[in-house]
Amino acid sequence: MTGFNTRVALAALALAVSATASPAQYPNRIIKIISPAPPGGSTDIVARLVQPGLQERLKQVVIVENRGGAGGYIGSEFVAKSPADGYTLLVGGAFTTITAAMRKQPSYDTRKDLVPVAVFASVPNVLVVGPHVKAASVAELIADAKANPGKRNVGSNGVGTTLHLSGELFKLRTATSMTHVPYRGWGDCVLALMKGEVDLMFDNVSTALPNITAGKFRPLAITASTRHRTLPDTPTLDELGVKDAEVLSWFGIMVPGGTPQPVIDTLAAAFKTIADDPAFRNLVEQQGMDATYYGPAEAAKFWRGEIDKWESTVKAAGIVAQ
Repeated sequence: MTGFNTRVALAALALAVSATASPAQYPNRIIKIISPAPPGGSTDIVARLVQPGLQERLKQVVIVENRGGAGGYIGSEFVAKSPADGYTLLVGGAFTTITAAMRKQPSYDTRKDLVPVAVFASVPNVLVVGPHVKAASVAELIADAKANPGKRNVGSNGVGTTLHLSGELFKLRTATSMTHVPYRGWGDCVLALMKGEVDLMFDNVSTALPNITAGKFRPLAITASTRHRTLPDTPTLDELGVKDAEVLSWFGIMVPGGTPQPVIDTLAAAFKTIADDPAFRNLVEQQGMDATYYGPAEAAKFWRGEIDKWESTVKAAGIVAQ
């Protein structure tokens, strides 16, 4: 064998060894965090917030790769079908379960093909009404909707988003009939609410707060289990008798199903250290989110609850991917 052929053979052997390295050697090459959204959005921001800390703690190069499209479905599908070796991670969220539930024949099983490692950021939604709406409480809003079935409009930033599904869940839990009006984006929906084109919308607390503070919107209820620190006087839906309507826009790290437990444990330990870092928590809160940490066991329980909730909501509301 010539020297050149020997070098080629050794290089091929090295690649094969690297590709089949045991979990005990993890990590020994570049790790990719897949952001299933275009650059600049909340999902992408979260991915880039965790990237430096993960790189520092694992002593390995970590890169963020954007694979946006179909409300996060394309990037989620990519990770679900990737090798289960811990080198391809997903920034997942409520959208991961929603977009899969909306498909008649999803290409991956959310219960088996994705495994949560950690949840580290979340933000609830808030039910807001425009200045033209007379209802001063959720009870009045429900009564008005029941007295005028189909005549009240709920705006959202698009079909399948958490803002849209918050409205659908609210309608199901209150047995009301309201018309969903999807807009191309969040800004268009906010403008429509200000103009009175729609009567109400569910918005992230972080993005709704400026308009609430300015008096352009009235907050009626929070979609979390407890009141939010930024709106302490706004009750939760649960407090007001609307049960099982909790909605969080959350962000966490997921790996393909079948990833070895030692690899998951290594990642989980790294993310726990990141989540405990006051500097990281401060960065998360600067983005208008709450620093919320769930480890693998708690995240798995939360994940199963999210799947159950959104699959039943999508089915009951008759929502399909467009």
